[in-house]
Amino acid sequence: MTKNNKIVLGILAVILVVAVAFTALTSSDAFLQKITGSIDTASAEALDSLSPVSFDTDYPLVQTEQKDLFYEMHPDGTFKFYKYADGAFSEVNGVKTKDVQLTCSSQKVKVKLHYLPTDAGTVGYGLFNSKQDGTQTKNFSYIFVRMTDCPKAYASQVKTQYILLTDMESADAYKSEKTYSDMYSFDLSSGKTSLVISQRDRLVQADGTMREDWTIFTDTMLNNNEKYDLFASCRNHDTTAAEQKYDFLTIANSKSMKKGSATTVSDSPSYVIREKDGAYYCFANTEKGFDLIRNGDKKKPLASFDGVFSDYAVSGNYLLGKNDFKVTDITTGESVSLKKATFTEFSGFIANGTGTKFAVFCNGEQQSMFLYDTENDETKVITDSIFDNGIRNFCFIDNNTVLFSSYNEAGTAENRIITF
Repeated sequence: MTKNNKIVLGILAVILVVAVAFTALTSSDAFLQKITGSIDTASAEALDSLSPVSFDTDYPLVQTEQKDLFYEMHPDGTFKFYKYADGAFSEVNGVKTKDVQLTCSSQKVKVKLHYLPTDAGTVGYGLFNSKQDGTQTKNFSYIFVRMTDCPKAYASQVKTQYILLTDMESADAYKSEKTYSDMYSFDLSSGKTSLVISQRDRLVQADGTMREDWTIFTDTMLNNNEKYDLFASCRNHDTTAAEQKYDFLTIANSKSMKKGSATTVSDSPSYVIREKDGAYYCFANTEKGFDLIRNGDKKKPLASFDGVFSDYAVSGNYLLGKNDFKVTDITTGESVSLKKATFTEFSGFIANGTGTKFAVFCNGEQQSMFLYDTENDETKVITDSIFDNGIRNFCFIDNNTVLFSSYNEAGTAENRIITF
């Protein structure tokens, strides 16, 4: 299959932010180190200077909630799993399947789950793709399904060992940080599913389409919220309002739509919630921009920001200012200043788990990857024609290793691994 055919399948799109789940900050001192000044493509090196390791698959690899475990999603709904170890990938055996029927907005949709029980938990995915199998529904042509062990915070409401989450945005197919709009309890032995919370109350926009800013979970929220069973909703608010307000609700009170803690972040991502040490962190609007707040306390912000949220990018627990190149830890409010990068179009930001290394990807006339090592006070810029490829699956596998993918001339995915 050629590169063009793959893109036609609706699996790829350009996205601005790739968010990947990471562990909490482990070294405050390391994070507070600063790299000042500026960096541009005049000092660029070729990608080959990093001696990247390449691993080919039919479709790009995407990181699961387990950082060394990846999946390859085929348009026909088949999934393969790969393990990363000792600088190389190997396919994982023992993948199990289960046929499941979901009800999404009164539409019955059949999905084959491919799942893998591991010592660290169950990992599983499914795909409904009407363009591939010819199935017609009134509302959906693409549904991505994630299967996972039920988080402790949701156990009393869900009452099953597993849950399923659905994402209807085909543009996010290769993102490792997806946004889910429905959550189901799931009995693996019987295959029975039951809606816990869903987009059934999602408001309709003026053009008759469903509200694009509706959300329940992102992967990071789901992977890290141990105490708080929070999800975000804007369904109670005026669709014509200039500023969108989000209610943080709990599963227990979702049906009554009782407010939890509300923020007033415009430009969408007020559902960026992080939890640490029993507290939760999110953002609230101000006259000049927005504040980082803890447990909904707007009177004592941890940090303040100018502009709108689209001026920033999020990776794990870290927020990058795309204009000033200051990175802030969402769970502490501490910041580190990076060398400003000169570029024409921003395409992505990733951070490692300890807040010591960052990578910024840029498009434009000279496609670049800017690498920042705050621990050793080093920066590097790499240029190559493969960074503007529409995949956006880049991530840290560990604190020093980055993965990103592109299609080669043969039409297969070339997954590159670099260490810095």
